[in-house]
Amino acid sequence: MSIQWTLLSSLANIARSSHSATVTTRGQLLLYSGELKARVPLDSSLHTIDLDAAAATGDVENNKSWRILRSASASSEPSHTPEPRIGATATFDAQSDSLYLWGGRGGVDMSPLDRFQSGILKAFVGGQTLQGAQELIWERLKATNDESGEAPDLRSYHASALVDGKLYIHAGCPAKGRLSTLHSYNLSSNTWKKCTDAPGELPGGTSLAVVTPRSTRAGHHSIRRALFSCVFSYPSRMGFAGHELPTTKPPPFDVYIPSTDTWFALTPAPDPVYGCPGPRSVCGLVAFTVPSSSAADGEERTDSSPIPVALLYYGEKAPSSLGHAGAGEFWDDAWVLFAYPGPSLQTAKTEWKKLDLAGSEKPAPRGWFPSSSYVASDGNTRIVLTGGLLSTNERSGEIWVGDVQL
Repeated sequence: MSIQWTLLSSLANIARSSHSATVTTRGQLLLYSGELKARVPLDSSLHTIDLDAAAATGDVENNKSWRILRSASASSEPSHTPEPRIGATATFDAQSDSLYLWGGRGGVDMSPLDRFQSGILKAFVGGQTLQGAQELIWERLKATNDESGEAPDLRSYHASALVDGKLYIHAGCPAKGRLSTLHSYNLSSNTWKKCTDAPGELPGGTSLAVVTPRSTRAGHHSIRRALFSCVFSYPSRMGFAGHELPTTKPPPFDVYIPSTDTWFALTPAPDPVYGCPGPRSVCGLVAFTVPSSSAADGEERTDSSPIPVALLYYGEKAPSSLGHAGAGEFWDDAWVLFAYPGPSLQTAKTEWKKLDLAGSEKPAPRGWFPSSSYVASDGNTRIVLTGGLLSTNERSGEIWVGDVQL
């Protein structure tokens, strides 16, 4: 099992960390704000690139596939456009062809943005928006209960995910301390709901991956829709709580089931050669999909074949003694989480497999980048790594894609 990394673009004006990024189903990367210098947010324009077109050019130093869209408001109120920010999250909704932005820090004192600016902010990115437009039109969604106890505390360095028309906001850093809360926003009714808190320590720098139902060729096994959270239950959740997590081996995986508002833990078996992923935060975690007929060994899938469900990559190994002003130690690895067929996800056997490197190139160790991926035309998941903080305390302007061979 291996991953082959390809560098698509490396531009100084794209260099950043603590930014927001997501990828459309058409393979268009959407990149927003972040920081080049610690605690100084970059501009509020949206940077976009067609990843497939970028791969075709082969010119990483002067890639012409990039476009910049200025932010504009659908309202007469200029405050409906998002301010520059760090530590926010961006999520793409394929059903509405829209980008959703929530949270982050900004302003002179770099505190969490106020309730209005935190969002949710929405922009339509379908049609010709990313091809011919010069502006991106934003609107601020009007929640019916923004000031209630159902709405999330303002924060940054949280995680978000979109499941069945609901945007989930999890964990992160408020004005002081850290959170393990989970909230959902119903995009149809415009209402917030407080969900069950995740178990364990209070982490920042978290990740979420949405695992959707999938079946074997014979149709005898499906995995329930769930959130695989890289923010693990104590004592083994991943994230940062004054120290990198998890602290035990093998590390359990926290899973949230939206339909029952419950959490449970899975404990994947270690890779027989490499063991388990090391403790980390501000890392990449994405759902992983392969064509339904393919098994992990490249052969045709059978009813007993393990199913790849998530991929974990890179992230911070140890924090800097300078805090956010410095660079710590980082990972440069990638791991796939597999689940075996069974009656339910709660009882399914799961295991880690570390991916070997295919080819001679790979991104330097890094963290402080958003998780992102998309499913290519061949049905395989392509991992996307954008920017990030390097061990030299420099922000990267690179865009890499990773193709996995199981």
